Amino acid sequence: MVSVYDFLQSQGEDYKKLSFKELLFVHYRCPQIEQYVKVYTHLNFIVYALDGKKAYHTPFKTYRIEKGESVFIRRGGYLQERFFDNDWKLIAFFMPDSYLFDFIKEYRTSLPFDRSTPSPLEVFTPLYLNDMAKVFFDSMLPYFVQHPAPPESLVELKFRELLLTLLSSPQNRGLLHYLGQLADSGRPMLRDIMEENFMYNMSLEEYARLSRRSLAGFKREFKDTFHISPGKWLIEKRLLYARSLITTTQKTIAEIVDESGFENTTHFSKVFKERFGIPPLKFRKSSTTAPPIPTTTFLSC
Repeated sequence: MVSVYDFLQSQGEDYKKLSFKELLFVHYRCPQIEQYVKVYTHLNFIVYALDGKKAYHTPFKTYRIEKGESVFIRRGGYLQERFFDNDWKLIAFFMPDSYLFDFIKEYRTSLPFDRSTPSPLEVFTPLYLNDMAKVFFDSMLPYFVQHPAPPESLVELKFRELLLTLLSSPQNRGLLHYLGQLADSGRPMLRDIMEENFMYNMSLEEYARLSRRSLAGFKREFKDTFHISPGKWLIEKRLLYARSLITTTQKTIAEIVDESGFENTTHFSKVFKERFGIPPLKFRKSSTTAPPIPTTTFLSC
């Protein structure tokens, strides 16, 4: 899959960029040609819409952002949809975990943490923008065209200003709670990363990057957590997900293959028949009368 961060880092002058280490501010116009594109991000980031609108889809929910709105996007995969009747312009702010950890450590006592536990943060979380936040985004635009470029230390200070402005608002306490948990744990939970992203056709290297682990560390912790190899776990999860789509939707097999993370229809049909005993189309036809197939209990291997 396409890494949003890598793509933006590789682009030329049409993409106005400010950076400090892995911190990245990008101001650009959406280059997306296809209506739908699957992407992933290994860094959490914030988007502010300067113009237009865009939709983001996960298997569980659709989110839309329009001009003047801002959203926090958690690491993971998603499907982004472009609307061709408008020009999508935005500023994106990518945040490495190491920076967030240091930030929370420094400002924990001055930020409005409370003892209540907000609902889990969604993949896309709309942000409340007070007057200061709106002024901040407008004030960033001259920095992207300034010559010479502003020093890295100033870029870091602007990023700090953004976080303090957003996290000081009680309406954004869900984001503050999430960042506090992330800082306390040191890295995202492997189980959460996999359960939320198994349906995307990503390599093990990409999953390891998503979870902030080396490939060797990812495989080792995966086996300790799930008691099975990543490859076998992914096949089973994708098959069960595809079976659910076959029995509960009218989507074509090709659409289900794409949405479930399989390489192609041929491979999917082969492993589906091996797992459930009949090809996908026959399974759909017989699903209203056939007895339920039990879910696999994973064993150590």
